Amino acid sequence: MTTTRTGMQEGPTDFRFDFDRFERMFELGILNDLGPRIELLEGRIVERSPIGGEHGDTSVDLAVALTNTLNRIPTLHDAVRVSAAVTLRIGDYSAPEPDVLVARRRNGRKYYEAADAVLVIEVSVSTRDNDLTIKRPLYARAGIPEFWIVEPETRLIRVFRDPRPDGSWGDETVVTDGAVTPLFSDQVHLTLAELF
Repeated sequence: MTTTRTGMQEGPTDFRFDFDRFERMFELGILNDLGPRIELLEGRIVERSPIGGEHGDTSVDLAVALTNTLNRIPTLHDAVRVSAAVTLRIGDYSAPEPDVLVARRRNGRKYYEAADAVLVIEVSVSTRDNDLTIKRPLYARAGIPEFWIVEPETRLIRVFRDPRPDGSWGDETVVTDGAVTPLFSDQVHLTLAELF
């Protein structure tokens, strides 16, 4: 990189897409060739891997189990909802699509925002490295209170709590048997036997 007489630097620069440009490209059909499996992560447009049967089945099982549990608890059913593969807007430069999202209701807004989320779940079959290196710190920096990485092949759930602004988590646990109870309600219990 060199500096010109005006003090401006010449050379390669990174360009980050913001959410508004990302959404506009969809509206204009610019991203149609990439298909529906793309996300905006820290200003970069990232193509997601195709969803295999195990990934899809586990995502559906998680969403159904959580929905069924919430339907039995009226106060929770009215406060939060379970969604699958929806856009979660995080600031101006990220819009991941978690496999399962438990969030406060949007109240008419088009997208869920980080402040709405009470639990974000990614199912990792072929995406484990990206989920650990990209999404885990992204969700922590966004202040998501709880993040799970569900790994059907190894039959475990990585539970991350106590998000830190630097992208780390204060509490990380690996659950290999029994049940997991999310922070948002001690009345919700997901047993690993239901999922794997």
